[in-house]
Order: sequence, then C-alpha cells, then structure tokens
Amino acid sequence: MRKNTKYRRLFYGLLRKNVSVSQVLGYAFAALAGMTILFSAFCFREDVKPLFSSESGLFKPGFMVVNKKVSVLSAFGKGNSIFDSSEIEEIRRQDFVRSLSYFTPCRYQVRAMISLSGRMSTLSTEMFFESVPDKLLAQYGNKDWKWDETSGLIPIIIPRDYLNLYNFGFSGSQGLPQISESIIQQLVFQIIIDGNGVSENFKGRIVGFSDNLNTILVPEVFMSWSNNKFAASGGDDSGRISRLILEVKNPADPKIAEFFAAKPDYEVNDNKGEQGKLSYFLTILIVSVMVVGALVMLPAIGLMLLSINLMVYKDRQTLNHLMLLGFSRDALVRPYSILVIVLNFVVALFGVFFTLIIRHFYFSRLGVLGITETSGSLVSTFVFSICFVLVLTILDIYWIYRKIKKVF
Repeated sequence: MRKNTKYRRLFYGLLRKNVSVSQVLGYAFAALAGMTILFSAFCFREDVKPLFSSESGLFKPGFMVVNKKVSVLSAFGKGNSIFDSSEIEEIRRQDFVRSLSYFTPCRYQVRAMISLSGRMSTLSTEMFFESVPDKLLAQYGNKDWKWDETSGLIPIIIPRDYLNLYNFGFSGSQGLPQISESIIQQLVFQIIIDGNGVSENFKGRIVGFSDNLNTILVPEVFMSWSNNKFAASGGDDSGRISRLILEVKNPADPKIAEFFAAKPDYEVNDNKGEQGKLSYFLTILIVSVMVVGALVMLPAIGLMLLSINLMVYKDRQTLNHLMLLGFSRDALVRPYSILVIVLNFVVALFGVFFTLIIRHFYFSRLGVLGITETSGSLVSTFVFSICFVLVLTILDIYWIYRKIKKVF
C-alpha cells in the first residue's frame, strides 16, 4: 500500500510537472467567455418568455385570423363574406401554412341576463357564440374550459374591451357599479338559448379574456351540441365558414405578405402575427448569440484536447512504467480526469457568476415590459449550465481514455 502510494505521488508529481500553466489559463479564459455568453443568452431567453406566452394572448404564437372584407353590397344581401371550398383549399396549399381551422358560429339566438343590484332585469343583452378547436387555445385547456351537459354551466371567453366599455361607459351612465376582472369571473349569469322551436336556460361564467379577438368563445364540444339541438339546419356549418385560423410556420415569412397583398378582399388580424414576428426575430437573435458562444468555446475545447494530447505524450514512458508496476488503465486516467473535472466546474461557476451580473444589469430594464422577478429562469439556467458542463466533461474524459489507450 505504501509502495503504491509512493508511485501514485510520483505520478501526480510528474503530471503537475508536464502541465502547461499557460495552456490551462488559456483554456480557462476562453471557456469562461464562451460559457458566459451561452449561459447569459439562455437566461435572457427564459426571462423574456412571458412576453410571448402571457395570458393576454388567446392563441398560441404563430396563429393569425383571416376573414373577407364586408362590402357595401353586403348590406343589400348581395355581398359574400363566406369562404368557399376552393378558396379554403388555395390557402391550405400555401407553403407558409402549417394547419388551417375555422370559427364555428352559433345558429340560434342567445340572450344573457345578470343581476348587479338585486334585480334579474338589471342588465340584459342579446349576444352570440363562436368556437374554435380547443387545441388552438393558449392557456384555457384546463378544468375551467370544459362543458358538461349535466351541470349546464357554459364557460365563456370575452374580449377585454367589452368589460372596459361597460366599466368606463355603460356603468357610469346607468348608475351601475364597475366590475373588476376577478369579480366578473366569479359571477354566474343566466343564458337563454332559443332556436328550432326550443328554448332552454343555462348558466354561464366568464373564465378568461382576449385582447386581440372580438368574439365570444365557448368550448367546441358545447357549440357542436347546441347547434345540433337548437339550429334549424342541424348545425351544419360546412358551407358557412366566414373566418379562418391559420397556423403559419414562420410569421416573418415574406410569402405571407405577398399572398394576402394579392387578395385585396381578405383581411388579416396581424396583431398576433406581429407578436409572432417579434418572437421569431428574438429567437434568431438569441440563437445567434448562443452560436457565437459555442464558436468561442470551440477553440477553448480544441486547446484543452491539445493540452491533453501533449500531457499524455510527455507522460507516455511514465504511463508505461506505471502500467508494468500494476496500475490499471482507469487509475492512470483518473488524475487527468480530476484535472478536467475541477477545471470545467470552476470555470462554469465563474460563468454562472458573470451571467448573474449581466442579468442584474438588463433585468431592471425588462420591468417596463411588465416582466417581474421570477426564479424560474434562474433554475432553468442552472440546470442548463450543469447539463452543458457535464456533457463537456464527459467528452473530455472520453478523449483522455482514448489517448491513454493508444499509449498502451
């Protein structure tokens, strides 16, 4: 045991003698720069995620709504704002379209009543319903966004502007109280549906608001059921599609603008498209920064591998002698592996430290965009940093193992 310890100390001494301090420092500084860029870009990406997944957006990024313009002839019943099958198929065939869906309107009369001051007739209004495929909604695929015939409670999404019109226009003129979003989502109001010679009462509750779509949405399953029951035509909407929902591959694709520029009778709700473009360009920017960080890392990794080659080459006679003395290959790989592990994790710690400093400088400026402090992005960044360093270290150790194997 003492003899092995003596030889092991001798080996570690020879290893330290052949380690080039300048090469190690060169690798450390280059790797530090690359890791700092990588980690900072990833952390920034996690911090700005709320901009493109906030609750104010109804659809997931990459969706846009298309409809036909309403002309003067439409007032006389001669205009046509309905898409026919050939027009829908033409849009579906475009290269920029990933999927195509449409709005399903109700085919019956809807009336809502709510009591704000103890009388059922306090507020009564005619309204309408539409639905879209539930898979397209960004954040309402939860327990609130479902309909059960036994309960009779209809979940509803309304435009936020409707509530603003009531609070800052209608309520003041009628002497009614203003209502916050949180309060109105707790209210249950009466909905009366008439159609096909049938009239029924339901309960309704607002479960969300939309900032960019002027319609009143209900779950797709309720729309299908209610149209089958109350619509005189049996709920067949295949020939009355007036608004389409497009999922595009790239919101910044110039082909989108070119196609709709050639269709002057089409209107595009590009509010989400603009957000999608910003998201797309921001993604490109972040990926570009991460690529720069990776390119900075490549020379550092190359320098590290070259240093390992030189150390193993200088120590080849010592390695052979130690092998003859009974040291296993794993035992000979261990000192080099320890050096790589310590070096990589120390550099990574400094990289995370500088990332936190950079985040401190830019995060205060994100406050004007409504982004608040959260630990989620930091946790994701730490996990990404650990995974990156582990992969890098495993590759280095594998390289060391191969080089020592060649010596023998």
